[in-house]
Amino acid sequence: MNPFEQSINTIKSNPYSLYGADLSLVAWIVLILSLLCIFLIIRILVQDPKKVAQPFGKWLLLIIFFIISPIIYLLNFSEAVEDSKKVEFCNSCHIMNGYVNDVEDPDSEYLASLHYQYRWVAGDQCFTCHSDYGLFGNAKAKMTGIKHVWAYYTGYETPIELYDTYNNGICLRCHAPVIAFQETEEHEEYAEDIISNKMSCLGVDCHIRTHPEEAWREQ
Repeated sequence: MNPFEQSINTIKSNPYSLYGADLSLVAWIVLILSLLCIFLIIRILVQDPKKVAQPFGKWLLLIIFFIISPIIYLLNFSEAVEDSKKVEFCNSCHIMNGYVNDVEDPDSEYLASLHYQYRWVAGDQCFTCHSDYGLFGNAKAKMTGIKHVWAYYTGYETPIELYDTYNNGICLRCHAPVIAFQETEEHEEYAEDIISNKMSCLGVDCHIRTHPEEAWREQ
């Protein structure tokens, strides 16, 4: 890791890390609330079980199960969603190792790697380039991710392919406002076809492949 990238990682290091546990503030809140709930339940059931039938015990259990527990779930869910956007999360599936290795390879000339190496996409590169734009883009990407997890454990066909044609709109949301992109002769000539997805931005139509064709074999 070069000193510039190391300095950035140092700046971005978690201020809530304690005893080597690199947890975010949300994760610490979830952990503390969970331990609090466990402590209260054990205390009321072990030390004085009769209190469960009393108004105090009923209210305490009501607060634990119907107020604090949903808060813990929602906070934990939001933390999991954010973590699932990271490149490291994608690499946690063996079938993705070859793709991520190429993306992180500074000598690779594939399109995804160039976007990663030059930080044309600043962060969460996999998620950014595989989620549609708009209100439901993230939700659709997450549902697709669940399908990926299901396929990973139940079996999948190789080589792996996208479920549908790649949406040029994902590329255009970053590139369309750029003057150099707009003034490129091919982009001006085929603007309607690019916008309507009749012509793909990727592959033989224009740009090089995004990933090595045999990347799925590297596990």
